[in-house]
Amino acid sequence: MKILLVATNQSDRFMDRMVVRPVPIGLAYIAAAVDETRHEMRVLDLMFSDDAPADAESAVRDFAPDVVGLSMRNLDNQSYFNLKWNLPGVREIAERVRRASSDARIVCGGPAFSILPAECLRYVGADLGIAGDAAEAFATLIERLDAGADFSDVPGVVYRDADGEPVVTEGRFAPAFHNAPRLDLLDMRRYDGSGFGVGVVTKLAQAYYPTVAGGFEGDDWRVREPSEVVAEIADLNARYGISKIFFIDSGFNVPLEPAKALCRAVINSGVKIRWNSYVRAGACDDELAALMKESGCSLALIAESGKGEGLSERLAGIESLGAVFKRAGLPFTLNIGFGEPGETEESVNAKLGLLDRTEPAFAAMRLGTRILPNAPAALAAMREGLIESESDLLEPIFYIDPKVRGWLPDRLRSEAARRPRWNLS
Repeated sequence: MKILLVATNQSDRFMDRMVVRPVPIGLAYIAAAVDETRHEMRVLDLMFSDDAPADAESAVRDFAPDVVGLSMRNLDNQSYFNLKWNLPGVREIAERVRRASSDARIVCGGPAFSILPAECLRYVGADLGIAGDAAEAFATLIERLDAGADFSDVPGVVYRDADGEPVVTEGRFAPAFHNAPRLDLLDMRRYDGSGFGVGVVTKLAQAYYPTVAGGFEGDDWRVREPSEVVAEIADLNARYGISKIFFIDSGFNVPLEPAKALCRAVINSGVKIRWNSYVRAGACDDELAALMKESGCSLALIAESGKGEGLSERLAGIESLGAVFKRAGLPFTLNIGFGEPGETEESVNAKLGLLDRTEPAFAAMRLGTRILPNAPAALAAMREGLIESESDLLEPIFYIDPKVRGWLPDRLRSEAARRPRWNLS
């Protein structure tokens, strides 16, 4: 079969200010799972495209694929003040693919698709999809399609029943990384120097954040061997001259020991990199902070977390983590949300006080909670009549607690205007 994999993401801003072009690393792992001894494959990355729909149509006409895989990174940019919804652009790409080839099967996947797979399939007009961990599942789906065999038992597959309605099957979390990502199929040099660095996966969690309740720990993690990570970094440096790295990890410091092991592996390898990653309040100590800095970390991005904890515990955890990095002389940023269910003037003041006390290198202030399925904001939105069901959440809807809704936007604008290192979105 002939397979065209398309990275549809064109969002290239962080907090509407900083140019950040993330490498389509998920698509690179999908490509690595395809058996190229049996199938012909091409990759189309639309990040740098001036006319993405036209480029997709042209690629389909030129290659005549049997399957077109559309990778969907984000539903939207989650910015209350400067909102951009990404799915209309993906739907237009799918429509142009149909125009170029009525026979090619369109298969969707990626983090955005996995949040609301049935709704995404309908909206985009795709034939099939893979929800969740997709590399092995996509490769299996390709083999079934090639053989004309039943594919309804492929983990995470989304297909249409006899009435055309989407059916979502249960996914499977692959226990290990089997293949290195096919970065050679991407124009890696164009990504060098963009934003926080070229992405390298360190571990994955069993479910997509933030649709899962609670945190990730223990067996929920799929951790890459430090030697694999170091080998990928060394290859990026040798092949493309890339030394600025972003470790793709929803919480680099959790669990603690694998994080230390990776830092030591980078140090012992002698490879010289400058790297950043997200960290979460919780397991972190002075030893890890020192190892992070020695291994080349130049910025730790502290993300607000602590589901199930009270506000005071959450803020105390963030402040404690910031203190650890201050002692190590490691700069950090803070990402704080305002307007969540239960927000009050007192809690707003507490968050603003935290930002003033910790003095981060950069503060990202988010107004409103972009409502996603299975999250507290979704339940609150249904109680208050903002949405009828979670299916409404395909299009971006933000929750701001009624107690602060009337005055919070102006308050945050005023606070951010007085501090050049605070950014509001």
